Amino acid sequence: MNQIAKRGAVLMAVAMACGLSLSTPASASTLTTVTTCSTGGPIQGLNVKACVDVTGGDVRIYGTVGAIGISEPPGEPRNIGAQVSGEIVGGAFLGSGSRALSIWNNSFTVEGTTATVASGSTVRAKVQITPGVPGPGGGGTPLPGPTSVSVEVPVTY
Repeated sequence: MNQIAKRGAVLMAVAMACGLSLSTPASASTLTTVTTCSTGGPIQGLNVKACVDVTGGDVRIYGTVGAIGISEPPGEPRNIGAQVSGEIVGGAFLGSGSRALSIWNNSFTVEGTTATVASGSTVRAKVQITPGVPGPGGGGTPLPGPTSVSVEVPVTY
């Protein structure tokens, strides 16, 4: 009977050791994602935001572009191009992404890039919009005013 108790204690110790080693990676998954988006008024009559998600040292750079309010028929969609880029302020270009959009009563997420950056870095996300083709529903000639929006986000972990 004493041998059974010893084996049980050994098995329990092994189980506890395995449980502790399994719980260590789980704590890494408890990192919180912090989202920061640009603020300000509309750009070229559209709701445009540059955003950065920060999870530890990993950043996701993207933008949102959409209609302001709801258009009533017979409105035509507005065709535009949107480019999202990211960089480390005073440092490396992180990458970009672009997408052609047809906006009426909707909004889109335009992916830029994802990267791992050093703690203490500041990341800049920028969304640039360009007019679509001229004609009905096209963006045509842009209105006067800004064509881009950006946000800078410090990364610390």
